[in-house]
Amino acid sequence: MWFWEAASSSSSNMRTAISILFLAGCAAAESYSIRPDPGAHFRLEVFKTGLMAGKKHVFLFQRYDGMISYDAAQPENSKVELTIEAASIVCMDEWIGAGNKRKVEEYALKDMMDAATHPQLRFTSSAVTKRPDGKFDVQGALTIRSFTRPVTVLVSILPDTNRARFSGKAEVRLKDYGLKPRSAVLVIGTKSEMSVDFSLIAIPR
Repeated sequence: MWFWEAASSSSSNMRTAISILFLAGCAAAESYSIRPDPGAHFRLEVFKTGLMAGKKHVFLFQRYDGMISYDAAQPENSKVELTIEAASIVCMDEWIGAGNKRKVEEYALKDMMDAATHPQLRFTSSAVTKRPDGKFDVQGALTIRSFTRPVTVLVSILPDTNRARFSGKAEVRLKDYGLKPRSAVLVIGTKSEMSVDFSLIAIPR
């Protein structure tokens, strides 16, 4: 009621009231917490070369924590922060035996992640751009081991009744993070490009 009274008093007061309502609308960003969930995943895919070209190692990270501040009115103001526990990496390959799976997992834990020295991977967004197809390009910094590099993540938002699902993917290079892929000298090698794929459940704070 006060808005209409102010609007009828003078055009100046009306402009002031409209400005207040506009600013209130811009401040409507919602905060979400990201936690592991049975319906969620954070996956890393490493592709083979040589005799095993077409094969890939699939790793899941079981522990991660983060937050999303999402502004539906102005998505470019949204922010994302995510921390992944390196030691929670698990090899999900079904095309190799149990013994080899343990070796691959140990290699990822010690040689790739160096989890004992660098226990966490981190992503912090710096810019969000909405695409014509409704998806988002989320630019930010990804830290693996002691290396921080820029990366762009393609993100889709799938709303739910009391939570939201953020799915997306990105490609990163092993060499950008000081990781040397195994050479194909021994007939079997590893590509430098890795694929990050995720579907995360976000719960309103």
